[in-house]
Amino acid sequence: MAATSKSAALTRTITRLLIAAAAITTVGSVVQAQMASPEVPGLMGAIKDGSGKPMAGVTVTLRNVAQAFATSVHTDERGVYIFPHLAAGQYKVMAQAVGFSAAKADVALDGAHTGRQAFSLKPLAAYGQQLNGYEWSTILPEATPAQKRMKQVLYVACTGCHSLDVALQNRFDEKGWNIAIQSMENAFYNGFRPGDLSAAQLRWEGQVIRRHREELARYLAEARGPNSKVLPKPLARPTGDPARSVVTEYELPLKETQNDPSWFTGTEWELGPSVGMHGQVGIHDVIADANGKAWITQARETFETNRSVIKLDPKTGAMKVFNPRDARGRLAYFEQISEPDDNGNIWMHNGDHMVRLNPTTDTFDNWQRPQVMGGMGNSTDWDSRGRGVANARYGTVMFDPSELGRKDVAYPGWYYFQQNTPGDGTTYGISVDAHDNIWWSESYVDKVAMRDAKTGKVTEFDMIDPDYAARKALATPEDLTWYDSIGGGTWAINSASPLPYMNMPRRLAADKKGDKVWVPMWAQDHIASIDINTHAIKYYKLPFKTHPYKTTVDNDHNVWTDSGMANAAFRLNPTTGQWAMFPIPSLGCASRHMSYDRYKNEIWVPCDQSNKVVRFQFRTEAQLKALEAAATPAGTGK
Repeated sequence: MAATSKSAALTRTITRLLIAAAAITTVGSVVQAQMASPEVPGLMGAIKDGSGKPMAGVTVTLRNVAQAFATSVHTDERGVYIFPHLAAGQYKVMAQAVGFSAAKADVALDGAHTGRQAFSLKPLAAYGQQLNGYEWSTILPEATPAQKRMKQVLYVACTGCHSLDVALQNRFDEKGWNIAIQSMENAFYNGFRPGDLSAAQLRWEGQVIRRHREELARYLAEARGPNSKVLPKPLARPTGDPARSVVTEYELPLKETQNDPSWFTGTEWELGPSVGMHGQVGIHDVIADANGKAWITQARETFETNRSVIKLDPKTGAMKVFNPRDARGRLAYFEQISEPDDNGNIWMHNGDHMVRLNPTTDTFDNWQRPQVMGGMGNSTDWDSRGRGVANARYGTVMFDPSELGRKDVAYPGWYYFQQNTPGDGTTYGISVDAHDNIWWSESYVDKVAMRDAKTGKVTEFDMIDPDYAARKALATPEDLTWYDSIGGGTWAINSASPLPYMNMPRRLAADKKGDKVWVPMWAQDHIASIDINTHAIKYYKLPFKTHPYKTTVDNDHNVWTDSGMANAAFRLNPTTGQWAMFPIPSLGCASRHMSYDRYKNEIWVPCDQSNKVVRFQFRTEAQLKALEAAATPAGTGK
């Protein structure tokens, strides 16, 4: 991957990346969530409160002491939980519900009989540590226009790297909050704070935070001062499809990563949310391939990271590290990767090279981008002709490997399409629709661009949700003048955008078998559909005010999005407009991506702060009844 002469770089055949692979861990068998004829369930039991009343929607998590992953289910309306078949072994089991102390047990299972373990949960008065960011946000005062204004600033400016639970679980006076906010305005994504920076050096929302620091400190001292005793009302526990799901969390071993303390990762809620990025900004993407394996990337791109791509076997929990390196020995980093194309390949890039992974052979093909085209951004996708696409500065890049032999163009196989609005050049998500049109988000100017595959014309769409005007009206005239002076929403970098009222479209997804593109409006609480034929835009408001980061579409045309604020995945049925919320068992996941496994009908979510990837498997009511009927009367819990 080292730089070569122009002609050699553009006419060469595919170059294989050098791979250094190492196994991380091998463990036992995994539970099976979907069963044609169910095996004997591994463990079941009933959960009641202190008065003996059955508790529905309680999260029950178990982990084989020899395994590197944990599996969770929920109780039904009878207070009964039931796990699929489990391998023989010693298990640690924990039952949790917000407002109650966790109940724990050690259980020995023989793999042939159904174990039994009942729990009684005791009320917990001080349950603040168990709450997610959305729940905490509900106690923030908004009785006056000034309070609404500060709540909106806080919601947008102070949640880019973590959710509000990380902040609001604490109580400080005005001086204390001021110190914390000053630290945050100067912080990098990895938590490093080099000192008080100039405006030109500030990172995420730094200029916005700095302007409102004094006001935010007063506001937070009012809501979460030293004597604050108000706790939010917890969200309702899951029912229906979310309560029937099986959720498996695969934890990446921190001992394999340099400079990472092995600290709390959100498993036990009473300890609070996962609070760190482990010095590397954590796990970023996870994709399931056609062979039943999952591929994981992480966000940090420095010498401290010793993993490039990780292959996970969900059945065993075994992980293998792939460290592609260039000719100079430099590690190739991949942050955001595509779902498998029609041939099962996964596309990614490292800024300089477009890369295609063959998950069957574990080989990486790469092609160097012409330097004149500017750097590729963060997201990748593919079209029906086997071409890879990536968002880039001021537009998008497309690569067609079948055209490498062309002699009539300067850069065989490479195309660069510019957007109409320059902004600061930042683009974000990218997706290709059923017509091979390329869509990408212009995050900091609230636009989505589309390059028509037939005409080559680029069209832009303004992403203005129904609540936009009301939010903007919260800003004072002085705010608006100042925002304009720093280029917020126009030419500024991300220290000045998104502004508190903006939408910031992020990692969008096209329904490749349908007629919609789905856009997550991260800075607020909507996702939008754009009809690829009529270009009509429709907005769908999430059931909670929570940041949607990524969208994906399942085989039934349902739309999924994730939220670090609510610590959950959300499913939208566009036909009925109904939402379903699927909680992530570990508190403080801070997801930045999600993907759909179209081969197995499963959802995957990576956890940036808790260093895990999460798999959702789905069970029907009939499957659960059949599983319960297959339970054996014998089984031992101790």
